[in-house]
Amino acid sequence: MIRGYRPDLDGLRTVAVYLVLLFHAGVGWATGGFIGVDLFFCLSGFLVTGVLLGELEDTGTLRIGRFYARRVRRLLPAAVLVVVATCLVFTLLWSVVPRLAIIGDARSALLYYANWHFLASSGDYFAADVDKSPFLHFWSLSIEEQYYVGFPLLLLLLSRVPRRVRRPVTLGVLGALLVASLVAQLVLAPGSTDRAYYGTDTRLYQLLAGALLTTWLAGTSRRPPPRVAHAAALLGFGGVVLLGSGLLALGPSGRGVGATAASVLLLGGLALAEGSALSRLLATRVPVHLGRISYGTYLWHWPVIIALGALLDAGAGAVALLTAFVATGLAALSYEVLEMPVRRWRRLDTRGWPVAVAGVAASALVAGLVVAPVLSSERKPALVAPAAASTEPAAPTEQIDRQLGRPVPSIDFEEAAGEGEHGTEHWCAADDPGSCTVAHGSGPHVLLVGDSQAETLVPVFERLAREYDLTLSVNVIAGCPWQEGLANDRLAEGRTQECTQARVGWYRTALRQLDPDVVVLLDRPRDDPEEWGGEVARRDGRSQPLGRAVYETTRATLRQVTRVAPAVVVQRLVMPESFDPLECLAGADRLGQCTVSVPVDPSASDGYVSAIAAQDEDVHPLSLGRVFCPTTPVCPPVRDDTVVWRDDHHYTVSWAMQRRHALWEALLGTGLLDDGSSG
Repeated sequence: MIRGYRPDLDGLRTVAVYLVLLFHAGVGWATGGFIGVDLFFCLSGFLVTGVLLGELEDTGTLRIGRFYARRVRRLLPAAVLVVVATCLVFTLLWSVVPRLAIIGDARSALLYYANWHFLASSGDYFAADVDKSPFLHFWSLSIEEQYYVGFPLLLLLLSRVPRRVRRPVTLGVLGALLVASLVAQLVLAPGSTDRAYYGTDTRLYQLLAGALLTTWLAGTSRRPPPRVAHAAALLGFGGVVLLGSGLLALGPSGRGVGATAASVLLLGGLALAEGSALSRLLATRVPVHLGRISYGTYLWHWPVIIALGALLDAGAGAVALLTAFVATGLAALSYEVLEMPVRRWRRLDTRGWPVAVAGVAASALVAGLVVAPVLSSERKPALVAPAAASTEPAAPTEQIDRQLGRPVPSIDFEEAAGEGEHGTEHWCAADDPGSCTVAHGSGPHVLLVGDSQAETLVPVFERLAREYDLTLSVNVIAGCPWQEGLANDRLAEGRTQECTQARVGWYRTALRQLDPDVVVLLDRPRDDPEEWGGEVARRDGRSQPLGRAVYETTRATLRQVTRVAPAVVVQRLVMPESFDPLECLAGADRLGQCTVSVPVDPSASDGYVSAIAAQDEDVHPLSLGRVFCPTTPVCPPVRDDTVVWRDDHHYTVSWAMQRRHALWEALLGTGLLDDGSSG
């Protein structure tokens, strides 16, 4: 066990934080740099356990309130400062639309549950840009603090064990917990990388590895020769650098396990070989100073990288250099002006629980009273031009020219992007087709199959079912193509299995049992190799060019559908695609700045369906261009005070509902539904 200050461990913090910074900046030779977090975890477990064991040895007990107070004084002031400053800065960089999406992120950062918050978000198909949150890096701090809520209590409990067996019992308990966490990591990683990466339970083994090392060192008098210890430290340091470089082809889980082993070697070697060459190198002035402020550097670096991405179009090397300069400077300032004064305030030394409770309460108050008002401010970005249409709209008709010149009306952006505008996801597995039926009527039986674009229309079809006495079945799951043989690897983890259940074998069994009168197939075309190449492919693993895979799986699925009922295949919907319309509206002055032009050329998928329809009279391509854009070829982003699109690839439910009768007329136009059935 290390007693007293060791400057070489501060130098080690420097290695860890700049590995993470280089990785986040996108530097090619540091693609494994995220293992700097793993090193931090091991180092934290190593040092904090040493402090706790030292207190137990000196006093026979642990003052838990004092421990929590020290953690609060060490961590909360800088964290609150960074969160508030980030909220303020991003009101200058982002419009209100993306800012609304990170309110929950900021709150989770302040209340130290960010890892579970981001894990939940990563499982949300609509949160594909979760990695763009300036608060994402708080996930690791949350794991550490969750660990330290319970760890001192565990040590206090173990200190009640009789002294003669205390050490082996402590080592056994910590070892068992480490093994359980490591097993959870290895078991969960193959099926859910995000769960294994963000979960507290799957990361505890790294903190426990440091704790176990300290506990072992504290109770043993057997020491290897300094030369052996130094060699172990060098081997561990080399392992950290190698794993951080990305030269080894390992997944996040395997890399993390390797980094933990290397960190234990490194820490153990440094502890047993004080004064060795590596120890002296890490203990030199610059690494030590950078290590002392490394917590602040870690806090600041990710918001700085996100901000630079909004301000500059620069390469990874330039971003890394600028981030290192800015984040380190801010960390040094925070360290001197805020962090150290709070930590040195002697009056707080004797007030354990009051300080801990007050610190947590202050953080909670900022989360509850400051974050939302700042981030939901509707001020327009001051430093970055608003996102807007990438091309000039087609020449508008004189009738709508006045509409495009109108100022942007007052918009409730939170409502326009909220869950209420997403629609309803509803699907059933092949062995439970009955649960797909959501409305029973005396009219035709309509089946809607598709992805999140179809999801937007589920409430619309449900309303039509009530109005026209239809039977309605729905098999809609976000991100899941309607083609049975097509897999979308962009799906968030956990959704792939659901998509498989909702497609594979479904048309062969469930569709036959449902026996609809017409099947409406609607999803986002995923046929552009530049956007979808490598992410969308055949489900059976057969290697084919994307276009060929889409064509063959489309043809095969339509063949199964038309054996049961005619198929209406909705052609590509008119979407902004290249920009976020809500973000554009939040920064624009006139509606015309955010118009969308109807594409002239059909998508490749539309062409495939048209070719199949020419050979199969039961396949009916259907354009809904004029349904949802009656002013074609130019589509305003707001009509009759209703926002048309909630993002770059989805209508709002409100607009779709407003156009439902036009949608019904379009479906009647296929000749597949009997208008008289509506009564």
